[in-house]
Amino acid sequence: MSNILDNLNSEQRLPAEQKNGAILVTAGAGSGKTRMLTHRIAHLVFDENVPTYNILAITFTNKAANEMKERLERMLGDVSAMWICTFHAMCSRILRREAENIGYTSNFSIYTDVEKDRTIKRILENKNTNINADTIGWHISNAKNHLMDPEEYSQYIPDPKKRDVITKCFQEYEATLKHCNALDFDDLLNKTYELFRTKPDVLTYYQDKFKYIHVDEFQDTNKAQYELIRLLSEKYGNVFVVGDEDQCIYSWRGADVTNVNSFTKDFKDVKIFKLEQNYRSTKKILEIANKLIKRNQNRLDKLLWTENGEGTKVETHTTYNETEEAEYVAETVKNLVSYYGYKYSDFAVLMRVNSLSRMIEEKFITYGVPYKVYGGFKFFERKEIKDVIAYLRLIHNPHDDEATRRMLAFPKRGIGDVAVANLAMVAEETDKSMYDCIVEGLLEDRQAKKFEPVKDLLIDLKQKCDTMPLYDFVEYVINKVDFKGAIGDKTDEDQNKQMNIDDFLLSVKEYEDANEGATLEDYLQSITLMRDVDNLDQEEDFASIITVHAAKGLEFKVVFIIGLNDGLFPLSRAVNSDDPNELEEERRLMYVAITRAKERLYLTRARTRFSFETKRSEYTLPSRFLKECGEDEENQNSKAVRSNYDGEFVPRRFSEENDNLFNTASRANISKPATSVSQIKKNNVDFSAFKKGTKVRHPHFGEGVVTVEVTDFSAGFVTIKFDSVGMKTLSLKYANLEIID
Repeated sequence: MSNILDNLNSEQRLPAEQKNGAILVTAGAGSGKTRMLTHRIAHLVFDENVPTYNILAITFTNKAANEMKERLERMLGDVSAMWICTFHAMCSRILRREAENIGYTSNFSIYTDVEKDRTIKRILENKNTNINADTIGWHISNAKNHLMDPEEYSQYIPDPKKRDVITKCFQEYEATLKHCNALDFDDLLNKTYELFRTKPDVLTYYQDKFKYIHVDEFQDTNKAQYELIRLLSEKYGNVFVVGDEDQCIYSWRGADVTNVNSFTKDFKDVKIFKLEQNYRSTKKILEIANKLIKRNQNRLDKLLWTENGEGTKVETHTTYNETEEAEYVAETVKNLVSYYGYKYSDFAVLMRVNSLSRMIEEKFITYGVPYKVYGGFKFFERKEIKDVIAYLRLIHNPHDDEATRRMLAFPKRGIGDVAVANLAMVAEETDKSMYDCIVEGLLEDRQAKKFEPVKDLLIDLKQKCDTMPLYDFVEYVINKVDFKGAIGDKTDEDQNKQMNIDDFLLSVKEYEDANEGATLEDYLQSITLMRDVDNLDQEEDFASIITVHAAKGLEFKVVFIIGLNDGLFPLSRAVNSDDPNELEEERRLMYVAITRAKERLYLTRARTRFSFETKRSEYTLPSRFLKECGEDEENQNSKAVRSNYDGEFVPRRFSEENDNLFNTASRANISKPATSVSQIKKNNVDFSAFKKGTKVRHPHFGEGVVTVEVTDFSAGFVTIKFDSVGMKTLSLKYANLEIID
């Protein structure tokens, strides 16, 4: 017996050394479940002689999968035969191999939410209804997550008019996807389940392959995922699941917290273990987390504890408005970095809704805090990137009509909506793809001439795809289509788009370097299944602005949870709902946010917030979660401050008992924004030196060139185009810029 399990504590070791049977581990936040999982797998291979190809490990994110793979490689060496992936990646891999068994070809496209939405909107054009695409899309996804076809799902829509529209749209959507040889994200699960149910020999093959199954974040599985695990483990019964019902936060996309309870009923002789020791957070942070979550009724009883120190007091702060809230966050980050040795990557600002990020971004720019936003607009969803990807998708899967439409739209070729509509009609009449109609010249003579250059381009790209390495081909496509020329370079935005094209090429190069023999299919699949947070690299010195949902599974030394007002967190929908489960899910979400923090936790709210309904600032109530944590206003160390008479923010200071965070030195550096030339000189910042074209260096963004010089000396903002991160608008007071000769 090796010493692989010796580094686990007694709670972790007990489940890890179980070889066979169904095992459920309820693991609290920060309890070392990933460590326990990897050691368990290593133990199976090294001590129990289980071949690596007989092991399946399903994780919640690609990032988690990569981290687990790296850990196992350090422990075992080559683990390439082991499947370590997300549910969607597993299903995609299976379907690529087995597609013909369900009436598809292996080069099927995977539609993102963007393509799904565009397809539904096109279907709705012919419907006389006020039901929008988002609603239709939600119903389609809900049906698929519950393994229902359009007819089955229609029974659960009480309104006859809505039922008819939703069912017809669902049917047309499915027909469109089939015609385009495309699947959406939900289909990856749904079709794999269909494959296993209809092809017993295929199911048997994968049952024999995956004799030992592991599932992380089991509480976030939906019905389709649960059933897939049940089918795969049916033959051997060796399934090891780790979950925490207190962290179930995805019910809106089908996650079912009751799956944890169902597991004990559906699997034979289930062994149950608890992990309650927390290795991440301080005692003070865990204290409020436990206070909060114990109010939920639908949970297994457990209490997180730690041998870590007491830590600093959890800080709760109320500001007058959202501007001051953001200023407080930026100010605190700056001072912790300056005087307490923190890096920017140690910080995360968590929010319930994405819209709260704008003000934080503005203040981070003002204070010179480098940051990245996650859970928002993703790189691969930018228009210019989606345009490039459309060409690649089409060459890979000529049946993808959605990609054809996008390809025809950019760059402009004199092919208008009427011509595209005629092309679509011919495709429907001939039961061919739009691509085939172009290449085969099935349009009438006058129309055919318009498409002749496109025909030549597609034939050329298809030929090159079959003969060129991945990076060379993608570079060829970009140059052949002349994306940069079509974008132009007249504005800063144009230049940013061109730089994004370069970044895209770099991502292809990095993928090819990391994956020997990588194909276009491999790359398209990798970026389609990628989540925004999969790119979060805490080795880079950027603060993270991130939604709580996107922060799941991550940890940071310092966490700010902002917008703690009833109606924002928890959402008004949950506050006003008759269903107690909605508020319980919001409470679990708050629990997840709290338990991301390792050393310091700040809870903030604004007394007033601007309302877009009334077009004015409205007074708000504090989040009920503050009181449930024991952090209501009576226990706060600081009070709300109003703006002074001329509307400028007067920064709040910490008191002596608040850790002396702001000492005399820091107060001198974080002062009111300069309002006169004399104040500017006093702060030793010569704004006039930063002329347009001046080369500068930033401590985090690197070198850049001033594109918009200072014109308003009361603000002192300057716009710089950096080589590494593109355009940034910074405050000269806080940016610490160096002029390069």
